[in-house]
Amino acid sequence: MKYVDSPRRQIVMGVLLSLAAIGAVIRYSAPNPSLARDIGTLMLVLWLPAIGNLVAFAVRRMPWRAARVVAFEEAAAFEANLVARLESAAGQAERIASLPAGLALCTLVVGQEGFTARAATPWAQLLSSGAGSRDVQLQLLRPAHALPRLPVGTRFQCMVGNAVVASGSVQRLAEAD
Repeated sequence: MKYVDSPRRQIVMGVLLSLAAIGAVIRYSAPNPSLARDIGTLMLVLWLPAIGNLVAFAVRRMPWRAARVVAFEEAAAFEANLVARLESAAGQAERIASLPAGLALCTLVVGQEGFTARAATPWAQLLSSGAGSRDVQLQLLRPAHALPRLPVGTRFQCMVGNAVVASGSVQRLAEAD
């Protein structure tokens, strides 16, 4: 979509406001029931698109809040936010074996909410040791949003891709280490 640049916008606004001012003069000087007064009224209404144009220009120039973080930075170091005890999901050995070697991202699902997280070690390596529980450090993508919803003891499902590969519970916050 091509936006009108500023000089063209200024010319258009000047023309519309000039016609509206001329319409106001015609309406003021014409007798009440007359064609000239009606034409002046129509011309006076031309200030509405000019104001709409000005509002659109101002809105486009307003600073909006920062874009939402949607992925971990590639070069960012791992900083654990919480420690969770995970148990591999039953019957997922085949899916765990097919996980990409370097994939450390997951989604922690609590009820209807999901929180993006990553582990320090790739999931294929973490879960390949078979059944049993293990403590895993996790870094949350948006910890300020997720940590209040993940207090100690919260149960969750750990999804990698579209499959639940483990279930777990929050053992402690990493700051408490």
